Amino acid sequence: MAGCPSAQIRPESFTCPAGAEQAMRENLRWTDGDRFSVVLDDRHAEREYVWFTAGEEVVGIVPKSASDDRQRQVAPPGTRFYGRAYYLSEKMGRADGPALVVRYDRVKLPGQDEQPVCFVVETTADAFKDGRVKSSNRSSGYVVNRWP
Repeated sequence: MAGCPSAQIRPESFTCPAGAEQAMRENLRWTDGDRFSVVLDDRHAEREYVWFTAGEEVVGIVPKSASDDRQRQVAPPGTRFYGRAYYLSEKMGRADGPALVVRYDRVKLPGQDEQPVCFVVETTADAFKDGRVKSSNRSSGYVVNRWP
């Protein structure tokens, strides 16, 4: 008998955490649409394929190999992103096949205090089983002002 997973699978629409827009614009110098490379879950190797549990908290990290000049200035290697993993499927209205979505709502740059943000990674899911999504542990994400 199949049951519903206990964790939330699909991320709900959200507005940025309180203070995120100001923190991103003024403190971090990020703009809507900035793209940053990130290792999605720091508990696993950068080039690994990882099983993510829907609803699970994850800590992403900017790898040392991040080479984009803008990223190195405003989200340098060692920057930590804090958020949750989710799953989207064709049944949920996704046209490009199943996806892993990680919504990060806090960030900590090296030597700085933690700040609220809106940063989203959406990448192809290679498999889905029992409320878990298999995907590459390295991807890139975008600064957003609201979940689309």
